[in-house]
Amino acid sequence: MYFYYGNNFIFIGASMRILNIVLFFVLSSFCFAQINIEYLNDVPEEFKEKYFSQKRDYNPLQVGNIWQYYDAEYNVHSTIKVLQDSIINGKKYFKKSIFPEFTTRPDANISWERNDTTSGVSFMLDFEDVNNNGDFFEELPLDSLENPYWSRYKTYKYPFFGGIEKTTLVKDTSWVILEGDTVISRTFEIIDLFWIEEIIEKFGIFWNWSESPARYCTGAIINGRQYGTIVSVYDNSERTPTDFFLKNNYPNPFNPSTTINYQLPEQSFVSIKVYNMLGETISVLKNEFQNSGSYSLEFDGSDLPSGTYLYKIQAGSYYEVKKMLLVK
Repeated sequence: MYFYYGNNFIFIGASMRILNIVLFFVLSSFCFAQINIEYLNDVPEEFKEKYFSQKRDYNPLQVGNIWQYYDAEYNVHSTIKVLQDSIINGKKYFKKSIFPEFTTRPDANISWERNDTTSGVSFMLDFEDVNNNGDFFEELPLDSLENPYWSRYKTYKYPFFGGIEKTTLVKDTSWVILEGDTVISRTFEIIDLFWIEEIIEKFGIFWNWSESPARYCTGAIINGRQYGTIVSVYDNSERTPTDFFLKNNYPNPFNPSTTINYQLPEQSFVSIKVYNMLGETISVLKNEFQNSGSYSLEFDGSDLPSGTYLYKIQAGSYYEVKKMLLVK
């Protein structure tokens, strides 16, 4: 086993290689019939020199990219998809959604991400102000994938799992052949979550593990190339509402309009209003009785300045508030 330091791989002993081989056979029994991968001990020096002369991409961001992961504990797939791109504050971000199909209140966890190709750091736009400092245009670090072996860096990855700022430990680096391409595979541990994941260059997250069994990628479409098998992507609109639910507006950030979706399991008097951060009512989008079902409405912010706004639904005893970001 080798680790990356200063454009070089350094041998760190047989124990790490054995661990990697054991992991390979454990995972291969599950997913390698889906995605072909082979772990290597080393590659020729000529190949390394050419490989490290090029920029590496550990977080492929292109509209239409999809990754699907199988969770054997719940016998479900989760889908990550890049939905759109947008220029915000002069930088290009990509909207990424995570559809957890096992939830009883299905929705997409949303992030806006970009890669800094110079530093190798991936960032997310803090449009929900997860660190509560009032800056909705701040960039927060996700991964720093060129860091040397056994170094640590701060991450704001997976804010919906609890905790805000977390520490990531850079563990192992190896060469792999993924569907015929020889690339680098790196393993990281988010210490605060006891979360380990393998990230393969040009592919993204291949598997993650917090407790047995691991969740592994069974299919992906990356930059137009398909790996493994893609099952049907979850579509909430096809299900009959079983509870009240207000979804995240789409797109978000938006300019000048965005769509708000919600569902009602029973006939209710529905009030949906938009507020500024001072609590002042900006717009009344709905204020009437509606039958059970799934609904969609549009909010137009053409006459409003850039900033963060709140939208609130109240239906019977149910109410919920969400944030949306207008960027002009």
